[in-house]
Amino acid sequence: MSKKIVESYKQKLAQENGWLVKQGAQIRIALCYPNTHAIGMANLGLHTMYELFNKIPEVSCERVFLPDADEMREYEKSRASLLSLETQTPIRDFDIVAFSISFETDYLNMARMLQLSGIPVWSKDRNHFHPLVIMGGAASFLNPEPIADFTDVIAVGEGEVLAFQLIDSILQGGDKEEILLRLARIGRGFYVPSLYDVIYNDDGTAFDYLPKETGIPKRVGRALAAVNPKEGTLRRAIKRGETELAEFLKNQDIFCPSTAVWSPQAEMGDRLLVEISRGCSQGCRFCWAGYNYYPPRVVPAKDILAKAAEWRGKTNKIGLVSTAVCDHPEISTILSELRKMDYRITVSSLRLDQISDELLDALVESKDQQIAVAPETGSDRLRRVINKNLTNDEIVDICGSVFDRGMLTVKLYMMVGLPTETEEDLDEMFILVERIKDRMLEAGKKFGRAGKIITSLNGFVPKPNTPLQWDAICDEKELKQKIKYVCKGLSRIPNVEVRFMSARIAHEQALFSSGDRNIAKVIESAARLKGNLNDALRETGIDPKFHTSRNREYGEFLPWSIVDSGLSFEFLKTEHEKAHEALSSKPCPAVEKCTTCGVCPTTWLADAPPSLIQIQPAKVREAIAAAF
Repeated sequence: MSKKIVESYKQKLAQENGWLVKQGAQIRIALCYPNTHAIGMANLGLHTMYELFNKIPEVSCERVFLPDADEMREYEKSRASLLSLETQTPIRDFDIVAFSISFETDYLNMARMLQLSGIPVWSKDRNHFHPLVIMGGAASFLNPEPIADFTDVIAVGEGEVLAFQLIDSILQGGDKEEILLRLARIGRGFYVPSLYDVIYNDDGTAFDYLPKETGIPKRVGRALAAVNPKEGTLRRAIKRGETELAEFLKNQDIFCPSTAVWSPQAEMGDRLLVEISRGCSQGCRFCWAGYNYYPPRVVPAKDILAKAAEWRGKTNKIGLVSTAVCDHPEISTILSELRKMDYRITVSSLRLDQISDELLDALVESKDQQIAVAPETGSDRLRRVINKNLTNDEIVDICGSVFDRGMLTVKLYMMVGLPTETEEDLDEMFILVERIKDRMLEAGKKFGRAGKIITSLNGFVPKPNTPLQWDAICDEKELKQKIKYVCKGLSRIPNVEVRFMSARIAHEQALFSSGDRNIAKVIESAARLKGNLNDALRETGIDPKFHTSRNREYGEFLPWSIVDSGLSFEFLKTEHEKAHEALSSKPCPAVEKCTTCGVCPTTWLADAPPSLIQIQPAKVREAIAAAF
């Protein structure tokens, strides 16, 4: 064991507050985040699982991170095994190694961490002496197939539900094979890749997944935290004055995901992070977070405010985490009460159509001089393609209301390479940014200063379980040319700063997003080759374009279909067809008895199959049914 590594870990712990070590626990879990400590401690998924696991009396959970640059050099020099943060224990000595993965690009780091630990990367090479390797997080119900062969079990869904079911199954006893079969037979929430045979067509596409044992579902459904009230149901109850139903929904026993360990040296570490809602109703056709977290649900204001009160002694800064902050039916209460506590409020990003005067007042009070919004493109037509229902005129007006409050710096998230995109669409991006810049300078006269427009360009990457999953990514050479063209045009505009993601990185993302189990060979090879993906592709002989650069037929069995998101094929197909006709759709109503996309009938309604483990609790169903 390297003294330098141990000292580095102890220094990190000395700067933190809230971590714990439980002695004598029956099950020891190494909770791994496949990135560095500074980045991982800004991830609410990691905080959530750390808190949930350590609440279970029989469990002791410690954190593990990808070593930073100095630590990595020491690991390679000393050949030490990867250690946990809290007790500096080799992670190969734990009972469970659980990876929390939010982004597919971190699949590479998962393999690297296993290599550093001395645990065989491939699940087939491990035996009963090795820890059980589990993967969860947002990527688990997006497309886990590229790392399926590394993993013993994949937790498909939300940790508030799955953490306790996982531990209960393990505590029932048995060897590794018995535990895995027991988890797979639950029917929802646990995918055991080794219990499925993947059948391929002659052209290399997947034909089907065949369960090897009886009682295992053909497709593994995701498990949801169903106690959280649906956004639309709660909003409608409040709007209609249905006080009894609204109070009932707001007073369920709900877990509020938030910062568990105070780590001020990490990214966003100087503030309390609280997830106020999950999912988004707008249905932007490129957005995996919107579709994969359907239906939109909220954390009631009382739970958010209780957490804020608990942490006020540590910090006066709070970050509200949500894909749609102002969609929360109780956002007015949340903002007003946080302001009474003298919190400085920040938000991760905002939908342009949800920016309210009330929120702007809170952000101005917080001295937040920058706000991030996402027009996505400069073309009204292309915005209809992706179902972003705003016009350029509306975007300029909304940005103007931000500037008029003295917040003169705006970050604009834009995409290049969208389906049906033309050069005219790209040129309209220059016109829109120019108009926003002019509006900023006009407002700046009142304040005697000018701000700037930061444009962040990303290449469009098709995501599983979205309507654009059948589309190919733009050819890498063409995407590079488009990004260069847009950057050059934007850089000519005064007071505009341009940032961009390279076409190469976009294609790497697409490979991990859309790949099948064969991509595991590339990931394992690249991890061995210190991240060199090109060398890994040459070594494995795998053609990335087969996975990223072809339009897929509706009849093709998509690799990620093994995970059942609940979204119906017909719904996604219809939305895909409407995208290519530049036709928009209405938002998700997020109310009971809606059958539009298919999620609610399979995961929420009272008549869902009894075998599905995560159904809305009976008392909640009864209260809602009585109101309709």
